[in-house]
Amino acid sequence: MTTVSLIIPTYNNAPTLRACLDSIKKQTLAPTEIIIADGHSIDDTIKIAKEFDCKIVYEEGGTRAAACNVALEIAEGEIIAFTDSDVIAKEDWLEILVSTLEEMKEENVVCITGPNIEYPNESLFGKAVTAIYNTFLGGGWSEQARSIFNKEGRFVESAAGCNVVYRKEVLKEALPFNEALLTAEDTDINFKLLKKGFKLYFTPDAIVYHQRPQNHRSFRSKSRKYAIGKIQFFKEHKTGLELWHLLPTFYFITGIFLVFALFASLWIWPALVTYFGLYLVTIKLTSLIQAYRFKQWKFIFLLPIMFIEGHISWSIGILQAIFQPMKEE
Repeated sequence: MTTVSLIIPTYNNAPTLRACLDSIKKQTLAPTEIIIADGHSIDDTIKIAKEFDCKIVYEEGGTRAAACNVALEIAEGEIIAFTDSDVIAKEDWLEILVSTLEEMKEENVVCITGPNIEYPNESLFGKAVTAIYNTFLGGGWSEQARSIFNKEGRFVESAAGCNVVYRKEVLKEALPFNEALLTAEDTDINFKLLKKGFKLYFTPDAIVYHQRPQNHRSFRSKSRKYAIGKIQFFKEHKTGLELWHLLPTFYFITGIFLVFALFASLWIWPALVTYFGLYLVTIKLTSLIQAYRFKQWKFIFLLPIMFIEGHISWSIGILQAIFQPMKEE
């Protein structure tokens, strides 16, 4: 019988970890072992993990990559599964991932991933984050967003770390996870596998429910960190960066120059009003469309604020990563 090691990175995740582990215990295919890779939590995370008989290891690097690496040192399964502590897995989630991997062995597929959709009873703010992701302005063109909304089985270029399994013997060829990356460690490991000629496959039936950021602060933080990861990945591999990743940064930098230009000539006012006016009209129209699509009329007022703070935080992350050297792996 195939053995499966499930790895869950954690740090102060007590509020969601119990629901996560409850869903794992209800799986139609039980993992052989559950490994909690913890960043020295100071809440009840470890207490809850012990209640579910999880193996517990501690990471020192402060990143998800470091947590994955330390857990892999003790993982005994032939298949390695990863998820997050703020996830609830559908009962057949692991069985579908593993069975699909075994079925596609002859096609050189070494990784199976699935969608991470909205958390059960998601908060209004969490629903708003989903609505943001489902737009071009919110990154709807990305593989991560497509994994939420696209319901077609397909070969993919990356696999989200919250919903994925790998063949251990092949994963070893791409290890370790790059601990110099703040985020995008999953993109990095998948890129290495693709370069070796292996394939990644997305199946829409292997579902996890992933909690979205629950407030403005966590939303801004996630936007900034993902931008940093995007630039760090590009520095490492000289690929994965497209023009639209940089558009918010270019836009706001240009706007700042226009503001300073006001000191030289008040005739800049019409250009400045037009410049930012077009942006505000675009995000307002997008918010109206999403409010109608999601039947949440509060989005008319909430989404414009989130678009602005998300774009500014993303831009800050881009600039921070460009001018800050990466730490050594």
